[in-house]
Amino acid sequence: MRITLNWLRQYVDVEETPEALAERLTMLGLEVEGIRRIAGELEGVVIAQIRSRDPVPGSDKLSVCRVFDGQQERTIICGAQNHKPGDKVALILPGHALPLKPGEKEPLVIRERKVFGILSQGMMCSPRELGLSEDGEGLLILPEDAPVGRPLAEYLGRPGGDVVFDLELTPNRPDLAGVIGIARELAAATGRELRLPPVGDLGEYQQDPSAQAQVDLQVEEPELCPRYVARLIRNVRIGPSPDWLRQMLERVGMRSINNVVDVTNYVMLECGQPLHAFDADLLARDESGRITLRVRRARPGERFVTLDGQEHELQSDMLLIADAGKGVALAGIMGGQNSEVRPETKHILLESAWFLPTNIRRTSKRLGLRSESSYRFERGADPGITEWASRRAAQLILQLAGGELARGHVEFHPSPAPPRRIRLRYDRTTRILGVTIPPEQQRRHLEALQLRTVAHDEQSATFEIPSWRHDLKREIDLIEEIERLYGVERVPATPPRGALGSHPADEEFDQLSRIRRLCCGLGLDEAQGQTLISDRAALLTGAESALVKLANPLSSDMNTLRPSLLPGLLDSLRHNVTRKNPDVALFEIGRVFCRDNGSVREERRLGLALTGRRHPVFWTGEGREAKYDLADVRGVLDELFDHLGLRGISFHRRAEMTPLFVESATIQQGRQVVGELGLVSPLVAREYDLRDPVILAEVNLDWLLARRCDKRTFQPLPLYPAIRRDVAMVVPETVTHADVLRVVQQARVEHLEQVQVFDVFRGGSIPAGCKSLAYAFTYRAADRTLTDAEANALHARVVEALRRGLQATIREG
Repeated sequence: MRITLNWLRQYVDVEETPEALAERLTMLGLEVEGIRRIAGELEGVVIAQIRSRDPVPGSDKLSVCRVFDGQQERTIICGAQNHKPGDKVALILPGHALPLKPGEKEPLVIRERKVFGILSQGMMCSPRELGLSEDGEGLLILPEDAPVGRPLAEYLGRPGGDVVFDLELTPNRPDLAGVIGIARELAAATGRELRLPPVGDLGEYQQDPSAQAQVDLQVEEPELCPRYVARLIRNVRIGPSPDWLRQMLERVGMRSINNVVDVTNYVMLECGQPLHAFDADLLARDESGRITLRVRRARPGERFVTLDGQEHELQSDMLLIADAGKGVALAGIMGGQNSEVRPETKHILLESAWFLPTNIRRTSKRLGLRSESSYRFERGADPGITEWASRRAAQLILQLAGGELARGHVEFHPSPAPPRRIRLRYDRTTRILGVTIPPEQQRRHLEALQLRTVAHDEQSATFEIPSWRHDLKREIDLIEEIERLYGVERVPATPPRGALGSHPADEEFDQLSRIRRLCCGLGLDEAQGQTLISDRAALLTGAESALVKLANPLSSDMNTLRPSLLPGLLDSLRHNVTRKNPDVALFEIGRVFCRDNGSVREERRLGLALTGRRHPVFWTGEGREAKYDLADVRGVLDELFDHLGLRGISFHRRAEMTPLFVESATIQQGRQVVGELGLVSPLVAREYDLRDPVILAEVNLDWLLARRCDKRTFQPLPLYPAIRRDVAMVVPETVTHADVLRVVQQARVEHLEQVQVFDVFRGGSIPAGCKSLAYAFTYRAADRTLTDAEANALHARVVEALRRGLQATIREG
């Protein structure tokens, strides 16, 4: 929201500089995001008085004058001849520019300069130089009573400079959406007088027939529109607004339209109450000639064209202002083209109403239609100012556009809400703020905000809350107001006191931190994805029935709670690859949400995502161009399971493809599936702009952490050497590494210390549908050195187990 300093000064005296005012407003809770100065037509021109005039040595026409500008005496070199000591003249100070003349592209900026060796500190101006007339023969001589030091623009009644403040308002303070609200805050903080514009009962303007006799108001939805005020003004003259009104609106970013519409916008910015003017001749009338005004819900599918020329399809929960046959305004948001005020408009109907904020916010968001009116209504306008704002706007319209005001007004307000009352305990203020503020001062601060004291004693006071303060609901809110006016900077900073405690979440946080350090140590970078994703992305990892969708999503790309971390990791991979970072290894720890038997289940998971080269940092050497594969993710998971002390983890390859994976496996602990890993389908990878193979994995971290084992056992380093025996065998393509380990384990061969695969070969002499696996078996005894004969006997048992268990053919040589 924007306000100007000159506008604010109409309601409260402002003695501070713009920078000091911005600081004060910020400390009061109105964040000032920017300050912009607007130069006036005669910026830097002041009224000055000539004290002396002497000839310049060496010149026939120039004179040197001593001139007083209200602050100091200046030396001015002048070539005009029509002035004498004692004259009041217009003096432009150094650093300011003369008004642009027709045909000029750059303004003339006045600087201090030496003339005949004498420093001239400004310039006395002629009427033509100031753009006041075509007379350029001599200086502008002002009347004798012209006040020295006063800006010339102010003295002549011309537009002067101003300062525009750009404010960021918090949603809980709709009362600050008008200049009067800000002036009220400033007056309360400084103790200065708040000056409200005088608005009478308009009796001197009113004429018969009455508004009641000409307007039939029907509010069909009182819960959505508890108050509605309408006035009728006949025979107005639509035309341009006066300069002061047009400039005021333009300086705060609003376009001037005509005198009637500009008045409604001006009053809205002044007091925070939106208004709307209808062309009364465009509203349908009943058989008796009365205007029928209905506040109703829109019909499903009803179409309406707003003032901006856009057509909208309405829904049944949207509120519409209508006449007997058609909608004429989208309540609280924007009027319609079919009833707008035009240059030929003669009679207007002036609307001032209060609409339910939640309905305005929902309608505005669904239609994608925002306006200055909806900005205020959806935060909660002041229901108590509705009729006052109507009178204020009617008064200004009559002054600027003429016309005749129908006697009285039409109003719907069946059940005014009683004012709220809140009790404040003085000692609680002291306990909360940590400073002692006398009870009288506490009451004085709140009364300065126009909270009326209805009862008080030595311990407490009860205050009646004005209608514009929706945010004051509890005692703690009053204490906050006292702190704001007392001065937040005066409340001392106190270090927190208390004892350090423990919480079950602390151990969980530490364990997650250790997992993060482990993943970072393995070369992965942490990612943080969005909790909300699109339902299309969610279907890659979850069934439609398991998705948790939002009832009122912000957009179609954020309409579902993520059932998995993998879609977000794919987005992170695409973000990196499309920005010339093709080698990426990421992990993420986060919560996912799934629908299970009608309820929503939430769990924490760990996701992994790898693509690109495994070792991109090396400039030479074997394997430099090798890509990530499933073994890399498997290695990270093995390290994780070992770190958590988990046993019984197995990997089971899936025979079928999934929507996400072309090759994948489930991760199980016993019979419980705790995760999955796989190679992403090329179709999915192409959709995410990923060219290299993409490997993903995800595990249920809650399950794993609940079954972790923190105990560690240590064994001494072996004292005796190991013996290695290798085996190369041909097995069916379906045999996995896990099958080999299972067969070897079932053989129960003693002294077998390690089993490691070191080669996989296909093709050549290997039959189709088979592959060659080469394994290294390490044997070691803890109490002695094994002999070759012992090692060979143990190894023969292993080889025999492989022949029987896997139908393996042992390759000799």
